[in-house]
Amino acid sequence: MKIKQLAKIGVLASLAITTPLALAQSLLIKDAKVITLSDQGTLQMGDVLVKDGRIVQVAEALDGITADLVIDGRGKVVTPGIIAPDSELGLTEIGAAAATNDSAVQDTSIGAGFNPVVAFNPHSTLIPFNRAGGVTRAVVLPSSEEKIFAGQGFAINLAGTYDSVTHDALLQKIYFGEYGAELAGGSRARAYEQIVSALSQAQEYASNRDAIRRGEWRELDFSVEDLEALQPLLSGEQPVLIRANRASDILQLLALAKEYNLKLIVEGAAEGWMVAEQLAAARVPVVIDAMGNSPSAFEKLGARLENAALLQKAGVTLVIGAPGYAGTHNSYLSRQGAGNAVAYGLPFEEGVRAITANPARVFGLPGGVLAPGGVADLVLWSGDPLEVTSFAELVVIDGKPQSLENRSTRLRDRYLHPKAGTGHGYEK
Repeated sequence: MKIKQLAKIGVLASLAITTPLALAQSLLIKDAKVITLSDQGTLQMGDVLVKDGRIVQVAEALDGITADLVIDGRGKVVTPGIIAPDSELGLTEIGAAAATNDSAVQDTSIGAGFNPVVAFNPHSTLIPFNRAGGVTRAVVLPSSEEKIFAGQGFAINLAGTYDSVTHDALLQKIYFGEYGAELAGGSRARAYEQIVSALSQAQEYASNRDAIRRGEWRELDFSVEDLEALQPLLSGEQPVLIRANRASDILQLLALAKEYNLKLIVEGAAEGWMVAEQLAAARVPVVIDAMGNSPSAFEKLGARLENAALLQKAGVTLVIGAPGYAGTHNSYLSRQGAGNAVAYGLPFEEGVRAITANPARVFGLPGGVLAPGGVADLVLWSGDPLEVTSFAELVVIDGKPQSLENRSTRLRDRYLHPKAGTGHGYEK
């Protein structure tokens, strides 16, 4: 089938694995609604030209332009690719199977220095599944069942290749709030003390590194590996994501960030709306579950569905992640969270921005907007990108159309076979 014929019949999920699509060096999407999130705003009917991994042009009409692949986007919507802000993609497969989980260690000798990037598996079945849901990049974070310092996070694209890791040691993760208190021995005060002690001793280490390494210094409470790992936080080179939900906990973290000049990102923030003005004044972004409205913990008694709208209205940089119940396996459901946030007062474009442009800016990742010269990470949706009945028809990462086949589609195709369940072999 020729490329022009493909364009005439529109884009289907199955096209993502056809040879012409996979080999296309240039791509032109025509007559789609284009949500650029750049200075161009939203084009109700526009064209997007991609070449050599970059967006070349975005305009209302690119007449006379040719490309290896031309797609009719009428009635469809183009957005930047979704960026998952808090995942364990490539580090976990089955939560209940310990052998498939590499995101945490059962060893109290290491905390901030733990870097799980070497365990990343680009062939995890969760990567193509979330890619088919429109996720093009993700922040991958460690977890912890021993220390409040979980370790180092990194960033990936979801192309599923061995060079998928794009940013190593991107940020660090720390637990505060109820879970941090539990890990620290039962009290938030102890958790806060541990954070302050670690940062203070990291400063002490920086000023006396040689003597400490020679053993000519007092005994410190943290390993040399952890103290070294904390140096980028103190220098401002590396952001720190700290989990907290209660409003009073968030205020404590703002004070901490000010004292140590930290690039703070608050994750959770169920009661963030209560301290939205303080978050905005401190220019601290938040990563939230926009569908979290039930008091599932005492630290979430003030949770409400208007949280996203109120935070954004106050001027807080808002990032929406997957619902808490979905986690890594369904990172793509951040889109549904954004849709719910819009239903409860968040402006529509801000909802799209919260799952694309904002995480790109907060974590320093490529993508997030559709602008000439930018990396070509984009999704062609069948309809409204924040509507659950819409789906991704085309996913492009670094200018390359991606396969939308995944374990779920293979199971669907297998059991839709006429002979499924009859004892006969399956036929292609």
